[in-house]
Amino acid sequence: MVDRETLYPPSSRDVGEDFLYHLHRGSELLQADRMHDAQAELEQALARKPRDPKSQDLLAVVYFRLGLYPRAISIYEELVETHPEAVTPRLNLALCYLKTGQAARARDGLERVLELAPKHARAWGYLGLALQRLGEHERAGHAFTAGGHDALARRALETATATASASIRPSALATEILDSLASLRGPQVGAHLTLPAAPEPAASAPAQGTATEPPLARVAIPPLDPLPALRFAPTQAPEPEPADLPPPPPLPTPVAPELPLIPSEVVNPSVTRPLRPLELLRETLLVFPRDLAVSQHTSGLVLVRVRRTFATRLAVVRSFAMSGDLETEAMPRRHRGRSVEQPLGGAAAPLLAIKGHGELTLAAPEGHRLVPLTLEDEPLYLRESALAAFDTGLIYEYGRLPLGDGEAADLVLLRGHGDVVLTLPKDVVAVEATRERAMLVRGGTLVGWLGRLVPRALPPSEAPGGAWGFVALLGEGMVFVDGR
Repeated sequence: MVDRETLYPPSSRDVGEDFLYHLHRGSELLQADRMHDAQAELEQALARKPRDPKSQDLLAVVYFRLGLYPRAISIYEELVETHPEAVTPRLNLALCYLKTGQAARARDGLERVLELAPKHARAWGYLGLALQRLGEHERAGHAFTAGGHDALARRALETATATASASIRPSALATEILDSLASLRGPQVGAHLTLPAAPEPAASAPAQGTATEPPLARVAIPPLDPLPALRFAPTQAPEPEPADLPPPPPLPTPVAPELPLIPSEVVNPSVTRPLRPLELLRETLLVFPRDLAVSQHTSGLVLVRVRRTFATRLAVVRSFAMSGDLETEAMPRRHRGRSVEQPLGGAAAPLLAIKGHGELTLAAPEGHRLVPLTLEDEPLYLRESALAAFDTGLIYEYGRLPLGDGEAADLVLLRGHGDVVLTLPKDVVAVEATRERAMLVRGGTLVGWLGRLVPRALPPSEAPGGAWGFVALLGEGMVFVDGR
């Protein structure tokens, strides 16, 4: 049966519009983690423009996610050939080589990447892994050091020393390094590729082909198996690209004869083998950053390194790991510099001072989220119930804010230098208060404020509609309000 497109071939404008539609749709499906649908759309886009580098790049990521590594390798090899000065296709190709056990080819490709970008931390990390697999432990240690992976560097250099005096199986050691290399990430999309402008309508072109290198997490690409997911807190910024390296010049659209897609091998990407217990543990392992007292894991957990004393509610604590005996002491409320005979946080869920050295894992109550902050002398006013944990080096004061009709809110003032962890409703919002306008907030929704603000409960005669429960905040600052 002859289809309609054979009888009525589309015009060049129709081809351009169809291409943009399939490219944009494929990009959206990739973002939504619908790999098979994204594959179908991007293959349709490439059928209309077989050498479009943006489509090739996105389709290679889809193939990688589906485990079709030979297809991804074919695309990246073509991108490397047509864009020899682009860094990202070479880096992604090396990752595919590592996934398919081609460590020597990965090493060669990564050395070329480092010629183009000598300070590329991920390239150094992947190179260390490739060298480790090849049994070149001393060179692997130097590569890990250059990439900032100090613990792996020490392990590789210790292995190199041990190998010189004993019979050690390099394959087992390489597997150990592979399992522990938590900071390395999977393929990136479109970085360092200056892609040709899409035909009209330009407004529908996706954003994945920009020249800046986005972090991997924005397109949800999985890390190199069996590596665990990225373990560092979101407070740490992604690695910046070297500032002293100019971006590659714009590359023209390559013109080459059309090549068919690689035939699909027999796989079932929707089926995976069961994890081994050690693999599950490594995938879910929490890593506490050494240079941060308080950090936040991608899961929302807050990780605390206790160096002297840290106050927290037991209700949010999920684990203690303390050196020596665990000592706790209830924190008293303070009013005008004096302690009063009431526990800070209330009798039902008091804040306890944890003394010693160790690590705490904190989790938010249901319907809330934990937010770690670092104070630098600015005063922070909070409802007492919103205070989950804080550095006891901070100065705190307890007070009550009248809300009218006999009701009052328990408040805590925090100031000084130190970390504080808030437990906030998921829908909390901030509104700005200025001297030019009065800020009125329903007292029941007031969470706290930052800045020089003076609160005052409004009597019904001054409140909108003559209602009780409004609070006026005068001055300049930001007010936190429960948006539910």
